[in-house]
Amino acid sequence: MDEIQRFNAGLFEDSELKFIAIDQLIGDDLLEQLHRSANPFSLLRTQPDRTFSSDYLCNLLAMQSPIIAYRFRHHYRYLVGAFTLEKLKTAVAQKHLAPDHKIPVFVLKKKPSERTRLRVIQFELMENLLDKCFVSNTKKIRFLLENWFTKDAGKRSIFQSKEWQALYPNITSIEGLSGYLSLSKKNV
Repeated sequence: MDEIQRFNAGLFEDSELKFIAIDQLIGDDLLEQLHRSANPFSLLRTQPDRTFSSDYLCNLLAMQSPIIAYRFRHHYRYLVGAFTLEKLKTAVAQKHLAPDHKIPVFVLKKKPSERTRLRVIQFELMENLLDKCFVSNTKKIRFLLENWFTKDAGKRSIFQSKEWQALYPNITSIEGLSGYLSLSKKNV
């Protein structure tokens, strides 16, 4: 069993649900690095910016799309839940939530290794962007993949990399990705 599989198997025992203030949550360094190289929020399907009202179901959102974090000094660094936090921070900016509003967060008992953190972050990004189709433009998808995954030496593309294969072992080529997304190869 590799490291990410061990992390997954022990996730429930190695974390606990706590209520953490929104302003105590910051992105993990690796997450921030990936966002700087290719920001997923700037590539989402365009839609009018939602103006929150006091009726918006922020607590339900926090439970429906959970956040996973670990304690780091006097705050918490999150690995999972970037899309949820983006909405909640918008609600804070529009003064519909207080910065110290507490939300449920799964807090890991210890900081995972860099490799595990990267795999967890990549898993969430791909789950949201590919599997849930948050991004539908194939050029944007390709841009994200090329920035978030490293091509291993001697391999033809990122699709043969260990990083990619840990998440999508059945997709080994652009043709495989095209089939997975039900798109023409020439569009990807």
